[in-house]
Amino acid sequence: MTFIALTECCRRLCIDGKTLRRWLAQAQLPVQAHPSDARCKGLTRDQLLLLARAHHRRLADLPEQWPAPAPTASPAASPELSAEFITALQTLSALPAQIAALQQQLADLTALVQQQQPRASITIPHAQHKAAPVASPTPTKASARSRPAASSRSKRPGPSAQVLPLIEYGVQGSYVVICPSHGLLAFEPESPAWFAWLVTISSFRFVGHLGRFTAHREVERLPRAAWRAHRSMRSHTYNLRLGSTESLTIATLEQAAATLHAHLM
Repeated sequence: MTFIALTECCRRLCIDGKTLRRWLAQAQLPVQAHPSDARCKGLTRDQLLLLARAHHRRLADLPEQWPAPAPTASPAASPELSAEFITALQTLSALPAQIAALQQQLADLTALVQQQQPRASITIPHAQHKAAPVASPTPTKASARSRPAASSRSKRPGPSAQVLPLIEYGVQGSYVVICPSHGLLAFEPESPAWFAWLVTISSFRFVGHLGRFTAHREVERLPRAAWRAHRSMRSHTYNLRLGSTESLTIATLEQAAATLHAHLM
């Protein structure tokens, strides 16, 4: 029977003694005593090969018969592996299992994406098939005369939504003014250009730090009418008087936004 000391088993498996004892307990393998010296404990050649295969470790060629240890040998004389080297080897041994888990997750995600793609490709042709016109017999003169009127009614454009100017609180703590026709305006809030621009418009949207609302001014009936802010919440519209154009400062707008936002509480 080939006998291999426990220290030599640890060296060949690149593990420490504590890990070797745990592996032996998991595999339910008993420790063997040397035939000539019962104080020396070790494993047989078959036991060591079984542990190496179970934990994916490569072993060099083992001797057919391991010589008996010298009686004067002490544990301090045997070479010991450093703790950092053993930790690195244990980390490397766990990598195959982690890679296999990642590959399985990638395969699951790929299968899920492939399941979603056929649904989208089937829905579009089906909609096109529904929208395809059905061949009809040759129309009569009456139907030919009535068809242009019906087509003209169906192509009549509806009312387009009006895009209002926007005053918005930016991420850097500043306010920006965006005009639908001219884009981002360069002037600063509360500057002379700010109040001159407000005179030329009748409504705008405000998105501030404390809330938001839409402001309107009845310039057609009352040229110097006061501004009013309103916001629709829970099927109800709340209104708030803002004052004249000269009073539309950032503080006034933020206070009105906070007051209207309080109705949500």
